[in-house]
Amino acid sequence: MSKGRKMTLLFYVPWFVFLLLSPFFMCGEAAAVMPPLPLRCSVPEWLERSIHGSMNAVWRELMGSRVSRQTALEALGLVASRLFNGYSVRINTEKIVVIQPERDYRWSIIFAEPEGVERIPDECRSWLREDLSTLRPLIGGLLENVPPEALQWSSDSFKTQIDSLLLKYFPGWRVALRIQANANDARLELKFYPKTPLLLAFSVETLSNTIPQLLADRMSDKSLEYLSPLTGFPLEWLTFHKDSLLKWLGAQQLNWNGIEFLNASVDNTVSFKTVTKVTTRFDSSDYSLRGWVSVHAGNDSRFQAGVHFGRFLKFWPNVPFEFYAEGIIGLERWKLDGRLGISFSPFRYVWMGIEGSTEDEASLWYRLKFDVGRSGYYGWLRYSKNNDLEAAFGYRVNRYVSLELYYENKQKERFSLRALGNL
Repeated sequence: MSKGRKMTLLFYVPWFVFLLLSPFFMCGEAAAVMPPLPLRCSVPEWLERSIHGSMNAVWRELMGSRVSRQTALEALGLVASRLFNGYSVRINTEKIVVIQPERDYRWSIIFAEPEGVERIPDECRSWLREDLSTLRPLIGGLLENVPPEALQWSSDSFKTQIDSLLLKYFPGWRVALRIQANANDARLELKFYPKTPLLLAFSVETLSNTIPQLLADRMSDKSLEYLSPLTGFPLEWLTFHKDSLLKWLGAQQLNWNGIEFLNASVDNTVSFKTVTKVTTRFDSSDYSLRGWVSVHAGNDSRFQAGVHFGRFLKFWPNVPFEFYAEGIIGLERWKLDGRLGISFSPFRYVWMGIEGSTEDEASLWYRLKFDVGRSGYYGWLRYSKNNDLEAAFGYRVNRYVSLELYYENKQKERFSLRALGNL
């Protein structure tokens, strides 16, 4: 290659590279020197973000064209006046586009309560009203300096804001909006509809160590009566008010006529699902009353029925005592044995004591019992001064039936299986 040709290439190549890269340098320089958006809005924050997003795009286009700043400013104001109906647009002496409401509106917010609210108890209805009273000022803040016309072109953004408030303060509900305006008065109506999943049914169970199962079942029926008006309501909303619901349900249960003398306490647990499980622990701190029937398999004994009545007392803190009487009747020979005793609980789940009995074997027995509560396992032992020993280890299959491995040293077949039906 000739020397002249080499010099020509050396001259043109740098210019060619410069022409290729110059747009990138120019764009970076232009972006760096582009002036900020000359816009001021007298609107709530949620609407200001929407307006600024649109106007920033317009301003970038104007700054990229070959027009003067004054022309760009006038064009920006013209676009704003066309887009944002309900607002007046002007350019102030500081060369800034100012957007503000054409006139002040007095907003009223009307809530239409969901269908079915009239059938729920007053206490539960108060939860809904408290939720709506919390929402009212928050929605009012969204509407500050917002004319009704603006909600036409910002409806999606406004609905998003409303949905966000519902998710936090009124979960489980969706809303339909309606806007009316007359002169300087504007009205926003909100009608609420439940969102799925809904609560379709309750399954109620009452457990107790101190009252008969028949009375516990009656408590389950009453609890279902209290809760049934809440069916059809959204699970999210009921979960949101779980603590209030449990407190209200416990108060209703303790107000049930006929149980005041028991000095009872309740402990409810709930697992919210389409079919909601409610478990109630119902126990008296003053009395215990239980009844049962039993049958042995693998032993000459028998069919039996029994009843227990006890009165709780406290002689020392955290150590409960029980005076009790029991009656056991054999259903084959109709022989009745009576027991009268006292027991105390030195540790959780454990009771021990002494009792007198009219049984033929012995008149004085020592007694030990443990019951691990909700696990379903329990056991007991009776021992007399004549070395008579009765013991059992049992499991509650459900609240009606228990199975025991039973031991009695005076029987020919010492071990047997005993089934008990709790009454």
